[in-house]
Amino acid sequence: MLSIGKVVVHKKHGICTITHYLQMSGQDYYQLIPRFDESMSIFVPVIKEQELLRDVLTKNEADDLISYMRNIDEDLIEDTKERRDDFHRRFSSGDLKDLAYICRKLFILKKAKEKTNSKFCLTDSTLFEKANKMLLDELSIAYNIDRSNIFDHVSRLIHEND
Repeated sequence: MLSIGKVVVHKKHGICTITHYLQMSGQDYYQLIPRFDESMSIFVPVIKEQELLRDVLTKNEADDLISYMRNIDEDLIEDTKERRDDFHRRFSSGDLKDLAYICRKLFILKKAKEKTNSKFCLTDSTLFEKANKMLLDELSIAYNIDRSNIFDHVSRLIHEND
């Protein structure tokens, strides 16, 4: 079992702290509080720990993830529905590389839209905000950088040597 006070990543809610162990209906649960929404409680069955929870990224893992992001090509899926389906599948996977992929691709798309004075559609914008928040929250912990400064830090790392 994970210890109370441990900071973990929930597949769908991001960075959380384990605050309690509970028993409900004869089953053991972790109670988690999301780091950036302390008014919310999430209950995870202990038997689903491996499926829903993972350790926070280390600095070395964060460096590897930044390297991966640096190498993501700039090709975009033009069809909005196809892009949405691909990104939602990736987001639901809970895989950090999929999250990084979404963030990088949508960042590229957003910049392309800005250059042509086109609109960044609501579906893309909403997913970008959610994925970006989850990724940057975790990277801020891995790099021990305040959340308000992590975007600039990550951008510099991705674009160094450009």
